[in-house]
Amino acid sequence: MCNWVTANNTENQFAFFMYLKLTYSSGKVQWNKSDKNLASLTLLKNEKTVISNFDKCVDLGWIEYDTEYNFYRIISFEKIRVQNNWELRRAFPFSYEHLVDIRAVLGAVIFTQLYKSYLKKYFPKRRSNVLLRESASKSPAFFYDKKRYAEISVLSVKRFFNLTLNKATRIKKLAADLGLIEVKKQYYKLNPDQVYAAKKGAEFSGAKQNIIFRNGNCYLQLIDKIYTELYFKRRKKLETL
Repeated sequence: MCNWVTANNTENQFAFFMYLKLTYSSGKVQWNKSDKNLASLTLLKNEKTVISNFDKCVDLGWIEYDTEYNFYRIISFEKIRVQNNWELRRAFPFSYEHLVDIRAVLGAVIFTQLYKSYLKKYFPKRRSNVLLRESASKSPAFFYDKKRYAEISVLSVKRFFNLTLNKATRIKKLAADLGLIEVKKQYYKLNPDQVYAAKKGAEFSGAKQNIIFRNGNCYLQLIDKIYTELYFKRRKKLETL
């Protein structure tokens, strides 16, 4: 669900929907004056914005009105998943603190998916007995830095999650600024002949010029390295991805 929300620019409605899920565990809400005031205070939004987001959630089919009992029913994640033919069942455990910075959190969720796919491909898990034999043969200093970085291009995010390049770049920065992911820049120093070749290569391929000038030298900016400790779990009833 997070992927669809980000691609369809419905982050505000999603944040409000998650607020309802966290606040009304029964899945039912009257949506009276006190409900609106509570939502406004919790989400740091004025009441007009809260009402608008509620109405948009109704339009999206995330909230339905029960005419028999006169309350609104908050639709389950499973029902939404089935209606939209979403296959992923992994979940990120949202809490209230995530709702204020929803775009940064969703950005971290998206980059974490590619991060985990990268690790699975290039750092596959090995059997425990193999790891024990290796650990016995290596010095303690070998295990000090256990971070595994993944090279993740915003072009990959654009392609796999149907985002614009600008949005992919923006949500990466938001996630990094909030400390949800770590971004490490990579540069390759160029000599004058290589600068010309790099410019021509980018021109012929239609790619963006990634050459920067720093301290009297030219560098080719490579794909950023990403590290994150975000985790997913198997979706049950209240979590979604």
